[in-house]
Amino acid sequence: EVFQCPSDPRAGEQRFFDDGRPTLSPTNYGFNFGTWFVFDPATERGGDGMFHPNSRIGMRDVFDGTSQTLLAAEVTAWTPYMRNGGPAAAYPADSPPSTAAEVAINAATGSQYKITGHTEWPDGRVHHTGFTTTLVPGTDVQFVDPSGNTVDINYNSWQEGKFGPAGRPTYAAVTSRSRHTGLVQTAMVDGSVNAVTQQIDLQLWRAMGTPRGREVQQQL
Repeated sequence: EVFQCPSDPRAGEQRFFDDGRPTLSPTNYGFNFGTWFVFDPATERGGDGMFHPNSRIGMRDVFDGTSQTLLAAEVTAWTPYMRNGGPAAAYPADSPPSTAAEVAINAATGSQYKITGHTEWPDGRVHHTGFTTTLVPGTDVQFVDPSGNTVDINYNSWQEGKFGPAGRPTYAAVTSRSRHTGLVQTAMVDGSVNAVTQQIDLQLWRAMGTPRGREVQQQL
């Protein structure tokens, strides 16, 4: 229950094996995987957030200040997502999509549609226990699912490490969302907690997601 927000009506929905072990157990808190590029298994290079597979980022690496860098943020349980396809060539690692429509274009390249985002709190992949700052919190990414329904979707180009050491890199637009109207709760690296509204400037939100972007020094 510690991973579940009381405000999310679906946070308590679990699925179980026949012997009673949980197969899916939701979480409402995602860790900061950066802006857009998450991980390349061929080179083991990670993205610009606090976390990625096999990351070794310590306090001393947070050049922008621990009180100004995101550690975690709220996400909603059972978020639909598309995975394993793309991304569109127009959006490389250093040029992430900036609108919901652009993210939907990337999502359309996926080969697998799932409705189980943020339902496996022990799973370290971004679509379960992470978020990215591709879009500001609460952005509605409209996508028509295989049944013809319009849903608010996340996107993960390839499951991290799924295809072995020569696999494809992961790019993700996994938006921070909550059931609180107009805002999400966030935790910074120093342990402080802040509410962030949907009206936050996109570039500021992305700057909060990078521990080594040196945006603070640039402003000074």
